[in-house]
Amino acid sequence: MRKYVKWFFLIFKSILIFIVIGAVSTACVKNVYKEILIEQFKKKGIYQPDISTDNIKYYEIESNETYPVFIKNGDDVIPGNTGDILVSTQAFLAGPFINGFVGFFAGGHAAFCMGNYSDFDFSANETTSLEATGMEEDSNLSNLWEREYWAEYQNPFTEIIGLRVSMTDKERKEVVSAATSLLGDPYNYSFLFDTTNKSYCSDLVAKAFKKIGKNLNKDDFTTSIYDLIVSKDSYISYYHYFDSNGIKYIYYLG
Repeated sequence: MRKYVKWFFLIFKSILIFIVIGAVSTACVKNVYKEILIEQFKKKGIYQPDISTDNIKYYEIESNETYPVFIKNGDDVIPGNTGDILVSTQAFLAGPFINGFVGFFAGGHAAFCMGNYSDFDFSANETTSLEATGMEEDSNLSNLWEREYWAEYQNPFTEIIGLRVSMTDKERKEVVSAATSLLGDPYNYSFLFDTTNKSYCSDLVAKAFKKIGKNLNKDDFTTSIYDLIVSKDSYISYYHYFDSNGIKYIYYLG
């Protein structure tokens, strides 16, 4: 009997080691790929002195985009536009170690940019986003947020990535409608089970785009922030970060 128990624990230990090595390797690859994509994006940026200020520096990347990748609201620059995705790989949870651990494997947060939409229960506009946070007891349902906070310096995220999926105007309306159907979903703290009735931030975004045949979950496991970034169906359209002096650098597709 001892022999079988010994073999059982040996096999279990081997499987556990295999899973850990696989998870670390996958996370390393996605982290490196994310950095490469951002650096390639920034490298194409051309400084725009005419619209830059002491506090905000603009870098335009020439493209065929006709749909703006950010919205100006007075002096504020709100990242994203209808159907876009905003993500940060910086976690903001309990402390430096936990934040670093979660940020490395899963990332930080994701939001789906809404547009002008209304029905009997609610209304949204081009400056709102649909998000699943689950950070507080009274806000564990996916809900609409005013998206200005993604642009602010006091935001816990000092680096924001805007993602865009190629789609037609018809598909954009469909994906907004699909995202709307997820409003009020309970937060899925397991990240793995009961994914039909519950959603976490990046999972909510992936579900919305799945309705129009776009796969933002690269490894078909839990949908991490990195999956959204490195998916073949998405590309970087906007990027900003704050330096240590609070100066904001914006790179965008023009």
